[in-house]
Amino acid sequence: MSMNKFMHPRNIYKDPPNFKALALEYPQFKKHVKLDLTGKTIFDFKDPEALRTLSATLLKKDFGLDVEIPKNKLVPTIPLRLNYILWIEDLLEFIGRSDSIKGIDIGTGASCVYPLLAAKKNQWSILATETDNESFQCAQRNIENNNLSSLISIIKVPGDTLLTDSINMQVDYDFSMCNPPFFSSTQELHPFFKSRKANRPHPKNAFVASVNEVVAKGGETEFIQKIINESKILGSKIKIYTTMVGQKSNLPALKKYLRDTEVVSFREAEFCQGNTTRWGLAWTYLPCDLRKVPDLVKVATKPLKPHTALQYELPDQENTPENVEKVTKLILKMIKELSMDIEEVTRNKMHQRYFVTAHANTWSHQRKRRREKLRKMSEKDLKTDENENNNKDEEESADAKSAGKRTLDDILCESTSKKLRLSTDSESSDTVFYKFMLAFDCTGDKVTLELNTINEFNDREYLHQIMQFIKNNFGKIVNTDT
Repeated sequence: MSMNKFMHPRNIYKDPPNFKALALEYPQFKKHVKLDLTGKTIFDFKDPEALRTLSATLLKKDFGLDVEIPKNKLVPTIPLRLNYILWIEDLLEFIGRSDSIKGIDIGTGASCVYPLLAAKKNQWSILATETDNESFQCAQRNIENNNLSSLISIIKVPGDTLLTDSINMQVDYDFSMCNPPFFSSTQELHPFFKSRKANRPHPKNAFVASVNEVVAKGGETEFIQKIINESKILGSKIKIYTTMVGQKSNLPALKKYLRDTEVVSFREAEFCQGNTTRWGLAWTYLPCDLRKVPDLVKVATKPLKPHTALQYELPDQENTPENVEKVTKLILKMIKELSMDIEEVTRNKMHQRYFVTAHANTWSHQRKRRREKLRKMSEKDLKTDENENNNKDEEESADAKSAGKRTLDDILCESTSKKLRLSTDSESSDTVFYKFMLAFDCTGDKVTLELNTINEFNDREYLHQIMQFIKNNFGKIVNTDT
């Protein structure tokens, strides 16, 4: 099941990339796209070269980055990387940091994708670390090729420590980030490894990475615990420490470890994209509560509360059976005169409800409509004399024509006119311009009219206009009826 709707609300990949448009714009990507007989785009996510080209193409198109991704190295999924960076943006905003941001990327990898995105998108200064010599050299080329050496610096580290021997102790950093090796052995890389549930679907994407990028002694749990241990030494030298977590089953142990380490506060996040879910952990030694950081994903996906109905207590209408019946008929008549369709939903003595469907805006600019109608009637009277003079000639012509057989042109003309007329009638009756609920509440001493939208996405401006129309005209129709 696609998880795109649970992406960070600022993630540009909430709507998946248009592969057909990408293929037309980038020839190297076109080689990996096919069209089926219906014209639907087919992309093979199990083809490693196709995945590599997709990531490179998205980085080029959406961020103006030219990134080299070696064939034997990890292929970064761009929507996931962007989700992580957007989350860090939210954390920094919470602690009041927005300018001159300095961050650290632990184990940046050959693509150096996190520093490149952070520098290009946000102008952040990033210190990137790497243990593998081949990845270090490729990352350095990517930094230089994109002219970002002024914002990104990369250092080669031995791997014994992750932070303490890497950072400049004279500099305060705003955050650290890490995409740690998920597995503790090469056996765990196999889809049929015993830790996977039997009913868990196999990965939909091809696996592309070197062993040292995804496997470490003790797996991600031990790797992240090592970062936590070093963070206790560094304290607030780094304001917020963050890491990605690849396996949800590791979260309880890691959160317990953070509590035992006595960090001031920590926060968990969920990164959803495509068919993949990853998790994030952030902790700090600053005097602030990261638990209060707004979860923008939950806010964006939280169902909206239903709108309350617009109410109008009908003036001088006591709640008696006779009055209820009278005002119901009057208002339903008013609605029908606006060319709206009415469908009774429920009906009882205390609460009558109707669905109302409008096929056009017939309630606005009523005065203008009346003036237009009078103008047309005047024009019609002026033309009456002219029409009468021409009637005689037309009748004679019609008599002469009916005397013989109808021509082919006559038949075609009549048929076409009939079709057009039927089509116009159908469109005018089937088109739904606006739909709302109309109800009469008779639970109080007075009769109350209620209008409400069918769902929370309907435009309520029209509802206010219709209610105002009823208020303006209710007194008139009551006086006319009496």
